Amino acid sequence: MGNHQINRLAFKVAALALLAVTLFAGCSRTPMGVEAENEPAEPQLLMRSSSSVSGSPLMSSGTMYTEAIISADTGGVLTLLDVTLEIPAGAVPNDTLFSISIPDPNVFYNEFGTDGLVFDSPVEVTMSYRDADLSGIDESTIRIVWVNESTGQFHDVQCEIDFDNQTVTGSLDHFSAYGLISD
Repeated sequence: MGNHQINRLAFKVAALALLAVTLFAGCSRTPMGVEAENEPAEPQLLMRSSSSVSGSPLMSSGTMYTEAIISADTGGVLTLLDVTLEIPAGAVPNDTLFSISIPDPNVFYNEFGTDGLVFDSPVEVTMSYRDADLSGIDESTIRIVWVNESTGQFHDVQCEIDFDNQTVTGSLDHFSAYGLISD
């Protein structure tokens, strides 16, 4: 296994561990489980509702993946489940392999590739949260973040939310892991 594969595996394990801690320990910062009035809620990855997970053959365990070579001259679109990448003409200098990987279809977390790719013009990503479990979620706090693999921290992406269509659209300047979170 190369260093890159080991780093990706370590990141995936860390992301799943963070998700497990969030699910089992909750997001409270106080010992009694009550948020202090002046403390914001911890952001957490959105989860799919149990009805959308159990009722769909797509929502089984296992990674979902798609890829395509996108022309530098014409751009293109790549879609998987509830994620769409729109690559404009001139975003990359050469025809390039683009991919979407959804490691766990029960979580709104995606890996875009070619990993580490930086764009000459922004790539647009649209993520639908129509199948999300929105219990206790303020829709206005849903946003796209990228995950810094070295620190495990979320970094906000400038994005717009469409409440009618339940989508969030943002502009990306590079590829890494991205997810939908809420406070």
